[in-house]
Amino acid sequence: MIYARITNDEKALRRAVKKFHGYTSAAYTPIVPSSSNTTLEDAREAFLVELASFHLMLKKSMMICEAEARQVEEYQREKQRIADDRISLRGQIEQLKTSLEDAQLLRRRKVEYDQVAERINTLPSREELEQSISELENDIAAIQAEHETQNRIIHGQKSALGSIIFDLSSLRLMGKDPETSRPPSPTAEGPEDSPTDGRTDAGGGTKKEKEDGESSDDAPLSASLNPSARPFLPPSRRSTPLITPAQRMLRSAAAPLSAAASPSPAPMSRPLPAEDDIEMGEVSEGPPKDAKGKKKAREDLEEGEASDESSELSELPDD
Repeated sequence: MIYARITNDEKALRRAVKKFHGYTSAAYTPIVPSSSNTTLEDAREAFLVELASFHLMLKKSMMICEAEARQVEEYQREKQRIADDRISLRGQIEQLKTSLEDAQLLRRRKVEYDQVAERINTLPSREELEQSISELENDIAAIQAEHETQNRIIHGQKSALGSIIFDLSSLRLMGKDPETSRPPSPTAEGPEDSPTDGRTDAGGGTKKEKEDGESSDDAPLSASLNPSARPFLPPSRRSTPLITPAQRMLRSAAAPLSAAASPSPAPMSRPLPAEDDIEMGEVSEGPPKDAKGKKKAREDLEEGEASDESSELSELPDD
């Protein structure tokens, strides 16, 4: 308000008021006479001119006020436009940021895709991979077949070894049973007892057992034989060792093991002559020549001692 009062120019208003007072003084006779000699018409014209100039100044001020109002409105519109532009630009900036992030992500994905494509190009083709996979599957199938074959061979060897162990244990029991269950035989009167005497004694023993009520089928085969009898060797077999039933059982048990270990067929063994069929305890028609001498030498050995000479049962004959 103070600023408006300071800046307001009241000179025109003052001049108009002065002209009005001069016109009134000219129209009416004043109490105190004035020194001016102006006429009524001149005072009237001067007042009208000053009033017109004041009216023109008011119009000018009104036009200035309207112009200022229009400028204010334009300023407000410009301000609103700037605010709207700011909001729109802010939205555009956010959108551009999002698009920039999308572009960076797309570029990064393209770079990764190029790297993966380069790695894929370095790898072999699909046909080569399928061929290598098929080769590996064939190798695996061959290995599995070989593994199954080895398992079958191992099972066959285990079964053959078990049968051999069972046969050996049965042979051991067969060798021990006559010694433990056989009753003590009477001592021979002479140092030279023929095998036929032992055979007759064994026969007599079996007759006594039959008389006691025991059946001959229940008694083992070894009980009916003379354990002290030496196998008969004909003159043609003196150089070749005799094959006993235990050795035959060992050979028959070892045959599946050797066949499973080597797929090639085993060589045919040399056929034995008809004289090999003589088993332990049997006597051929001809009497043994050296039976008495060998029996004396065996009786001279104490229990637990072994002779320097190798017996026929100590070594297996060569196939």
